[in-house]
Amino acid sequence: MKSQGSTRTVYCVGGLAIKLPRLSAGWETFLYGLLANMQERRFSGLDGTCPVHFSTPGGWLVVMPRATLLTDAEWQAFDPETFCDRKEYRVPAEPKRDSFGWLNGQIVAIDFG
Repeated sequence: MKSQGSTRTVYCVGGLAIKLPRLSAGWETFLYGLLANMQERRFSGLDGTCPVHFSTPGGWLVVMPRATLLTDAEWQAFDPETFCDRKEYRVPAEPKRDSFGWLNGQIVAIDFG
């Protein structure tokens, strides 16, 4: 399955999500995609974020476990602002449904780049 974000293309293959910067939308968008991948690498492993299993230097590629998106009912009951506001940091995820998913029984940010 392939999906397009504003700066990256995501390929979901089996249990993995593979994120690549989008070059087809122009050079500036491609650079933002590189930065988004680098940010996800940097924040990976913090409470509330989906872990990065593999990444390449410079943000060319990020591989994460594939999470299950929230249902409409789960999204309606979810408070993304409270979820992202941690004691010592803020999870840099946009407050939109496709930025969060279920992984190993917990909600995590899956798009925080």
